[in-house]
Amino acid sequence: MTIMKADKTPSLGIALDSGGARGGAHIGVLDVLNEQNIPIDLIVGSSAGAFVGALYAAGKAGILKDIINDMSWRESLSFYLDPVFPISGLLAGRRARAFIKDIVGDITIEELPIKFVAIATDLLTGETIPIDKGPLVDAIMASISMPGIFKPVIHMDRLLTDGGVSDPLPLDILKSYSPKITVACNLHSRLPERFNMFQRKAIVKIQRTLDQEEDIASWIISRMIDVIRSQRMFDGIRPVVKDLVNKIGSSYPGPPLRMKEIDLVAFLQNQLNLSKDKVTNILENSFSKKGKPASLNIFEIMAISTNIQQYQKNSLMLRYEKPDVLISPDVTYIGSLEFTKASETIKEGRNRAIEAIPEIKALLKLKS
Repeated sequence: MTIMKADKTPSLGIALDSGGARGGAHIGVLDVLNEQNIPIDLIVGSSAGAFVGALYAAGKAGILKDIINDMSWRESLSFYLDPVFPISGLLAGRRARAFIKDIVGDITIEELPIKFVAIATDLLTGETIPIDKGPLVDAIMASISMPGIFKPVIHMDRLLTDGGVSDPLPLDILKSYSPKITVACNLHSRLPERFNMFQRKAIVKIQRTLDQEEDIASWIISRMIDVIRSQRMFDGIRPVVKDLVNKIGSSYPGPPLRMKEIDLVAFLQNQLNLSKDKVTNILENSFSKKGKPASLNIFEIMAISTNIQQYQKNSLMLRYEKPDVLISPDVTYIGSLEFTKASETIKEGRNRAIEAIPEIKALLKLKS
């Protein structure tokens, strides 16, 4: 794909909203601007907007579009599903990083033909952090690391998480770079309407009947106590211990393990693997196209909550930082994790961008 890049004023900058799978709409918007020979000098993206914007600035958006248009829900998992025991996040992010790097390589932001800024959030200070230099992969990963799902990213000596936490539609950052024309692509033009009245009633009903969920910490501690108290550690287990020494003790980084410790390590290793499998199954059910479950799992609850917050933040941003042109693809019916609906989001982005073309061209003519 040949990218139209302005070499003189007027300059045009675009702010791309966060939104997970809804970010496919940005691909449609940027495609239309390129087809209409509208030059983009600056892209400021948050989360999904940073991901799509970075690939567009690097001339790689076409590759992404080809991948996601033919992606099954199970294939979509393979690009980033690497669950870890949940301490700072459910997914390690290694697969997501490898997927992004396979597309963009080792390029830095400074080397891009279009000025690009990724938005992240400092988890320790709450600050919005614009990233406009350094490795592109690092900037993208910092911006897309959804809290609770991906582990936070250490970058620029900061602990960074998703840009949508502090600034989902970064018009304020866009305007700080002083482009003559500002365009915003808002993916949260209204509150989510994914569930009709009957679905909402069904979800509420099933939530009332759910058994109380087991406290994972208490579950592990109780089983640890059972193992420690068990007499089987002392009666006829030396062959087992010897085998465990070979399998576990040789790779254990600490001091030599005693019998009780080895048995406990083996038990915990098994339980953590079971926990990892459970996380994987929940994630797979979140992405499955086999009908809508009657209850909401943890990932859907986090995603829906985030969408509501982002709608409120975007409404405030658009009240005080109005762009010259606002493009609002209607993708609120698509869940943040429904990556298999990429073709729908791209089409909707294209349609809304086509409607905005006359206004953008009039502004370009007026300010040239």
